[in-house]
Amino acid sequence: MTPFLAGAIDIGNTRIKILADDQFFASELSGNWQEAMHKYLWNFSGKQVLFGVSSVNPEVYAQLEIELKKRSNVRWNALAGILHEQSLIDVSGIQGMGSDRILSLIGALHYNLQHTPALVAPLITIDCGTAVTINAATARRKCLGGAILPGVATQLRALHHFTQLLPEIEPAFEDATSGTNTAQAMRIGVVRGIGGAVKEIIDGIIAKDFHGESPLIFITGGDAGMVKKALENWRLELHHEQHLVLYGASALMAQWMQEFRSGNHSEHELQSALQNDFAQLRV
Repeated sequence: MTPFLAGAIDIGNTRIKILADDQFFASELSGNWQEAMHKYLWNFSGKQVLFGVSSVNPEVYAQLEIELKKRSNVRWNALAGILHEQSLIDVSGIQGMGSDRILSLIGALHYNLQHTPALVAPLITIDCGTAVTINAATARRKCLGGAILPGVATQLRALHHFTQLLPEIEPAFEDATSGTNTAQAMRIGVVRGIGGAVKEIIDGIIAKDFHGESPLIFITGGDAGMVKKALENWRLELHHEQHLVLYGASALMAQWMQEFRSGNHSEHELQSALQNDFAQLRV
């Protein structure tokens, strides 16, 4: 029986992203992402792939299930159940924390274990998308929650929507610190404003929650490059890992498969657990 390859799918508010066997796919949800995804999945013909799915978009998740049922070599699982049972990051006492935020911390922990296993330190992740989330876990892997603020594009759209004269503009980082035109001033205000807010929140977490202990800080998401530049003046040591949430989801699925097999289950039993009718996996 062909062993399963662990992969991950992350459905956000505006994009769908997939990672399996170090092959990355991303598509805007406003386009024909279904056709593009099927072309990507041809890369895994002849392989059995188990995807962990993280989604903040129930409508797109329902569409995804319809598309994945067309692939005879693909199984998947909504990660909510596994996240509730996983022991990598302790999220007890935290309410309403999205799966993407937890997975970013798992991805940071996985990176830590892979690259600096001797270093035991607190973790902070900064995920820069439609919203910017800041997520924290102690050195003992206890999740503390974090903070949420509007992302770059979200703030720029709000300025255009709620004012009469401010234009609709594309997000970008400005090297200038004072804008000489409206668009430049908007970009400076939003991007550098987010940088300042992130730095203030991180400083508070380090001082009050980590008691001064230096954390490993990871930045991820589509706007991570812009926000990272806005943080350069404060000389924070940031690990820019573009696919941190996907790495976290892949690591979680790989751990689940390992734990399943360590219970003396055969590959046939694993196939049966995933259900041949392609219904959503439940563990």
